[in-house]
Amino acid sequence: MKKSLVIWIFCLAAVISAGFSAAGHSAQGTPPSQRTIAVTVDDLPGAIPGNDFAMGDLKELQKINHAIPAILKSHHAWAIGFVNERKLQVQGERDARAGLLQMWLEAGLTLGNHTFSHADFQITPLAQYEDETIRGEVVTTALLKAQGQTEKYFRHPYLNTGPTAEAKTAFEVFLKERGYTIAPVTVEDADYVFNDVLQYAAEKKDKKLAARAKKEYLEYAETSLNYSEGLSRDLFGREVPQTLLIHDNQLNSECLDALLAQIEHRGYKFISLDQALADPAYSTADNYVGATGISWLLRWRVALGQPVNSQQGPEPPAWANTIFEQMRKERQKH
Repeated sequence: MKKSLVIWIFCLAAVISAGFSAAGHSAQGTPPSQRTIAVTVDDLPGAIPGNDFAMGDLKELQKINHAIPAILKSHHAWAIGFVNERKLQVQGERDARAGLLQMWLEAGLTLGNHTFSHADFQITPLAQYEDETIRGEVVTTALLKAQGQTEKYFRHPYLNTGPTAEAKTAFEVFLKERGYTIAPVTVEDADYVFNDVLQYAAEKKDKKLAARAKKEYLEYAETSLNYSEGLSRDLFGREVPQTLLIHDNQLNSECLDALLAQIEHRGYKFISLDQALADPAYSTADNYVGATGISWLLRWRVALGQPVNSQQGPEPPAWANTIFEQMRKERQKH
């Protein structure tokens, strides 16, 4: 074989190999030439460590909501933030807290409804849950209207979509009548676990633990993406647009830039939730009813007649879960 031909073949192989690496190629299968993902952020104006219902310190929330929209904008990740309006209702701070949401809109992002008080549908009667939805849209709707937008997406807290098939169906009818679309999730990176660990480390002044929490958060996010990509290929024979769930918290104010860069390195382009839901896969029925909120990829397994349980998928490391559960036991208040 001529030397020039050998060199050409070697270079071609290197180009192909580099292309696979840039797209996040794995032994599970060849990824598409262009992966896409929509970013959704829960618990605005701030997810507080150890307690889903705490109001949070205004100055800390201002730091978080300054950082996260700026990072999203820098990566052209046009995310949607889901709001718990109860956290706006602090005497003497209402305008300032509404201003936290305004930061998102001024960054070119949008907002959605996450119920008034982060209510759990699994233990909340239907009529009360509907009331939570209506109360949860008052300020957000006004802010969106001033921007020429309407509120169109609803995200169930804990991804719990109803304790019974009847309640689930009735609430879906209610949402449709109010012009809402349910915001699904296909990738969940357990950032709330690592956020609690980060707070625990700060309180203990343990810099090594804080660094470990951030490092293993990013590693776990990679594992979750691998899992969702593989499950997508198993279900549909291709990788569908993913929808990522993260939270409006201190961890992401520090790690989101690295997380988004990591996602881009896997060959992803950031798209809007509207664009993701336009994919035919998202028309698959959600027939799941259960005590634990699960991803829509697992829900679609139910629709496609495949076995599913709430324990499927990767789990955060046991050491982090132990700290998380300890903090929740000590601090969670309803």
